[in-house]
Amino acid sequence: MQRRVLERRPIGWSAAGREFAWACAAADAPEKFAELMGTAFGGTYAAAAEWMKSQTVTTSAFVLIFSRGEGIETFLTALPEAVRATPMAGGAAAREAGSESGMTAPTGEDVAVFAITEGMWEAVSLRGHFAMGEGFQCSGIDPRRFDQVEIAGEMRAAADFLAEQRESYGLREDDWDRLAIIGDDGLLRHLHAQGGTIGCGADLPRSRKVRLALFDEDRALGEIVSAVNGRSLVFGCAGLHGLFSKSRPWESTAATTYLYGELVTAGQQPHFANLTFALLRRIL
Repeated sequence: MQRRVLERRPIGWSAAGREFAWACAAADAPEKFAELMGTAFGGTYAAAAEWMKSQTVTTSAFVLIFSRGEGIETFLTALPEAVRATPMAGGAAAREAGSESGMTAPTGEDVAVFAITEGMWEAVSLRGHFAMGEGFQCSGIDPRRFDQVEIAGEMRAAADFLAEQRESYGLREDDWDRLAIIGDDGLLRHLHAQGGTIGCGADLPRSRKVRLALFDEDRALGEIVSAVNGRSLVFGCAGLHGLFSKSRPWESTAATTYLYGELVTAGQQPHFANLTFALLRRIL
């Protein structure tokens, strides 16, 4: 195994060579993220799953950077149990507006993977948004889209309901970052207007039952600062980056990058979510 430099690059940067790198939403220039013993792979979802399976004996943790934001949930669900049991974190590489994919190195049609072969790690996920109000049901069958919600036995147009909720919490009409939804699986989804419907940045839970989740900066700061140490690798959401108006102290103590959706851990299993901090924290 070789010691590799993990490097975050600005959006649109073209990478060459044997390093492991990705487009970071907050990077202004190429910047070293970490230097770790391990090996890297880039390819399709199917090829990556086979490669990860072959690495489990020597791997203590995986870093996954997805080139696109689609198909991730299906890929994670289909991974062999030995792979799913390995601590992992990461997310989708930042990408330019209108682009279907972001930069990764090695180049991966779907995903680039780094298998860490030193130390022992744990995967920890942290949220800055916290559940508010009663639950409601999202209409339809599309995993990332709905146009109506059922709440308290009443059907409401989703766009009208969410606009009303943003106003009730004192948020701007176009503020889609501070108010999200959290599923009964504990995962956050970022929302956005998509034609006449509401789109999600990650798949809805199978039950399609969710609650609103409101950003709380002071509470989030306390939880994140207490969890992050100098032996952490921090993969945060680009949507969260701009919400912290006071400070982001973890950036001075831990390797930090910002992505378009995160590979998080819930119930000791990997999932794709939004507006979350996914940590790999070294414990030995």
